[in-house]
Amino acid sequence: MKKLLLPLALALAASASPAAAKVTITCLANAGHLTRQHEPLAKMFNEMQDEIVVQYAAPAKDYADTHLRLMRESATNTLPDCAFQAYNQLPSLVRALQARNQIVDLKSLLEKEGAEWVTANYSDRMLELGQVDGIQIGMPFNASVPQWYYNADLLKQAGYDPDNFPTDWDGIFELSAKIHALGDNIQGMSYGAEQWGDDWPWQILITHQGGRVLDETQTKVTFDENGYSLKAMELMKRLVDDGKYDPAMTASDQMKSFTNGTMGLYANSPASARNIQELVGDKFDLRSVKFTIMDDANGTLPTGGNAMLITATDPEKIDAAWEYAKFLSGPEAQAITAKNTGYLPTNLGSLSEDFLAPYYRENPFFATPASGYDRAGLWQGYPGTQSEKIWREQRSILRAVMLGETTPADGADKMKEVAEELMQR
Repeated sequence: MKKLLLPLALALAASASPAAAKVTITCLANAGHLTRQHEPLAKMFNEMQDEIVVQYAAPAKDYADTHLRLMRESATNTLPDCAFQAYNQLPSLVRALQARNQIVDLKSLLEKEGAEWVTANYSDRMLELGQVDGIQIGMPFNASVPQWYYNADLLKQAGYDPDNFPTDWDGIFELSAKIHALGDNIQGMSYGAEQWGDDWPWQILITHQGGRVLDETQTKVTFDENGYSLKAMELMKRLVDDGKYDPAMTASDQMKSFTNGTMGLYANSPASARNIQELVGDKFDLRSVKFTIMDDANGTLPTGGNAMLITATDPEKIDAAWEYAKFLSGPEAQAITAKNTGYLPTNLGSLSEDFLAPYYRENPFFATPASGYDRAGLWQGYPGTQSEKIWREQRSILRAVMLGETTPADGADKMKEVAEELMQR
């Protein structure tokens, strides 16, 4: 028996050595993204190679919780090896991590891949989403520009051709009012900016005019320039007065109304496309179309979604996390993500005939985000630590304007006052 133990021990050691050579990295993502996106992709990545194991920490509740988790873990030196954070949250988070040398500058990693590889996979505008102060600090994973979902059956009932969706706000408000007039239980439209959890829909109102919320240094408020914020407030007042939007409906009820077939137009992220399709089923003819642009020459749409950050410090784990980042932002993974969710793919190659092109031809409902690729712009974040509080106060101002309690002009002034005061903290 003793003679058998030594060979057995050697055999066990030999069989264990490949596993021991593996590098394990731990990543942090939101609960809402984990099951449909990260889990299948991590499984795929782990099975396609035998050098790296990707695992996920207990998920964060949302982007705000991700921010708090990473800030706390930064202070205790317990950061994960990678994390996925919203574009507008990057500046304040990244600057704090940079001060402690806890985040990886991706410049040298991209340079090793070569300029030809970079340009074949990513547009400059897409890469810019993961930059802070001109430094490539994250690889875009999810990207979304807003779009209109609409009930083609209700458009027909209102006397409209569903193949010719209005391209300006006047037309949208007119259409919404006519749909609203179809019956007491019918809602014309939803653009629930005053109920949104972050300022994405507010920034849309500025950037689609050709403006910016902050200057290029992201330290000075600019959304009031050229009357942008005043026009935005006037649009939200018209949303209620002309478009017959009902601010008394909760965001949840607005979603239910649309997916049940009792609302005509619904503005939201393409990230909701798959979920909306599943909820609608065969209740009505569901379609989607590019979001309204007020200034066709200069207007952009702030890009929602998130970038993958590498927060590992061990060189082996940094390299492993980079391999995972390349996979997640690569053409195959981005094609899978686009099909599973509706997100705009962040990789140029994923739009090719080898991946999404045939799928988009067969499924035009899901092709809308790709048609808005050239409109993808920055979703900016305020400096300091008060971004959430800024939006909470701004959201109340926006609602007061929509309800007629504050004039659009006064509301625009107050939006700037709140931002300038709180961004200094």
